[in-house]
Amino acid sequence: MPRRFGRYEVQQEIGEGAMGRVYRCLDPLMKRVVAVKTVKKEFLTRDTREEYLRRFRREAQAAGRLAHPNIVSVFDVADDYFVMEYLEGSTLQVILRDRGQVPADDAARILSPLADALDYAHRSGVIHRDIKPGNVFVLADGRPKLMDFGVAHLETSAMTAQGHFFGSPSYMAPEQVSGGHVTAAADLFALAVVAYEMITGHRPFEGASITAIMYRVVNEEAPPPRQWNFELPAVYDDIFRRALRKDAADRFADATSLARALEKREYNPPARDLLAELEETLSPSQARALAAASAAGAATPVPPALVGALETQDLQAALGQADIDRRPRHRRSIAWSAVAGAVLLLALYLGRGSDPTPLLPLPAGPSTLRIESEPAGAAVWFDGAEMDERTPVMLRHVPPGTHLVRVAADGYAPANLTLVTRGGQPLPPLRFVMEPLAAALRVRSDPPEAQVRLDGQPVGTTPIESLPLTPGRHEVRLERRGYLPATHLVEGHAGQTAEVSLRLERERRPQPPAETGAIARGDVERRPPPGPAETAAIARGDLVPMDATVEPPKRVKGGAPSYPDEARRYGFYGTVTVDLLVDENGQVQDPHVIESAGEILDKAVLESVRGWRYQPARKNGVEVKVRIQVKTTFQNS
Repeated sequence: MPRRFGRYEVQQEIGEGAMGRVYRCLDPLMKRVVAVKTVKKEFLTRDTREEYLRRFRREAQAAGRLAHPNIVSVFDVADDYFVMEYLEGSTLQVILRDRGQVPADDAARILSPLADALDYAHRSGVIHRDIKPGNVFVLADGRPKLMDFGVAHLETSAMTAQGHFFGSPSYMAPEQVSGGHVTAAADLFALAVVAYEMITGHRPFEGASITAIMYRVVNEEAPPPRQWNFELPAVYDDIFRRALRKDAADRFADATSLARALEKREYNPPARDLLAELEETLSPSQARALAAASAAGAATPVPPALVGALETQDLQAALGQADIDRRPRHRRSIAWSAVAGAVLLLALYLGRGSDPTPLLPLPAGPSTLRIESEPAGAAVWFDGAEMDERTPVMLRHVPPGTHLVRVAADGYAPANLTLVTRGGQPLPPLRFVMEPLAAALRVRSDPPEAQVRLDGQPVGTTPIESLPLTPGRHEVRLERRGYLPATHLVEGHAGQTAEVSLRLERERRPQPPAETGAIARGDVERRPPPGPAETAAIARGDLVPMDATVEPPKRVKGGAPSYPDEARRYGFYGTVTVDLLVDENGQVQDPHVIESAGEILDKAVLESVRGWRYQPARKNGVEVKVRIQVKTTFQNS
């Protein structure tokens, strides 16, 4: 380890990155502790020296010209090292590694200052190009610092040679992966990826190799964040759908807008999106009626912010002739009449969430219905007829009346919903959460490291967290030297995890050879069903399957889920089935939907179930854990 860099006295090495090492040093002149970053000497070969030193100087130049409380400060620069402020805390990468994910409110407190710092850098002409959790440092008091501008692009500088790019593929924007023109929008995409990972514990574009990740970044849509964390607000799906769009022009205008949307849990679609949806929702007769009312000077309560939006370049582009030419022929005839009534259309759209009464009486006509599923790609049946497309599906010209929607996919439990449509009434998207049909097996033992046999075949040693299990009855047998074997029968159910937790009893005497017979290596022992003495004893808190030997839990607190006003407004009806665990204290744990009736009804049931309390289940007089299913049917009254 070097003793000093210029006047800076080295105390210890504190970090290492792809290009350089970081040392904790003392500045004797200023009497303060600093961090000194130096390029790795092993990279300074004849072929690489010029490129690495150029990138190293670029980092110092980029960070040195920025003065922001949430960007690491650079104090001094030399040929092969630079001096920056010393930080105490840990990187966001370490935090996510240790905690898995960050609650949405805590994530917002980190993202908001980062967004402000990123917007400041962009206004200063600096594009970071490598936003990722490893380059976000969180101080002990919770304040974040953006660091490592090693691949930053200054607007006045040239970038790397053609055919080369730098950055982390999981966080890179599509245009960055494909070698296109990179702007500040690439940093906004990367910040959205970081935010997604913080609140879900997953990256939006995952894969077994760099090639697979890069392909998904460029070609596939990210899963909605609520696929991983259903507790997130529904609006987050819309926010990230926009933040992670492939076209840079369609993302948020700046980082602060993204952070504000996540913090306030509000999403205001851009004008072009509003008009596109409205034009698809309204029939030609409705568009003509609204345009005529607007031309006649009908009064409409248009929010001031919306009036400003009508004058933006975004709206003008959305109404441009180029966009109109790309619409189907039968839509072009109504495009300009829709423009004449744009203010009225947008006011109607924005007012629909809080008041179902239209601002202007609409002629009875068809509605537009969007059907989504998690995961996407499910088949859709509408009133018994299978649609040609798979989710997400947009059904246009849905006539007024009662309709049945069914969503199904191979390997998933189907979802069903009945809805009542009224002429001209806008409908929210129908979202269905689909549960995999494959069952799973979780096995634990006391003591651990017992061999597990499933239907006679060895499958590993305890603990086993998740093992694929086909539906039906299976025998699980645990064996460990010095202990009596234990056998348990489990039932595999679609979308459920069968849990086996057994306490093994010590062997008191060797088994006589006459009873057991000789067993050769590789033989599979065949035994009759276990008797009472062989089955492991039941202890309080053991997870047991619901069978005839178990006294089921009884609900003592909490009523049936109430029918949501939003579902009543739109005429949604159906059955929601929830699988949950009731523990030995009667508490509800791990409730999840296994039969969906759409997002609104699913959420109502889950919120109600979480508040229920039970008299615990009992087996042999002992309070145990069990998994049960609760079915709630909402009917049209």
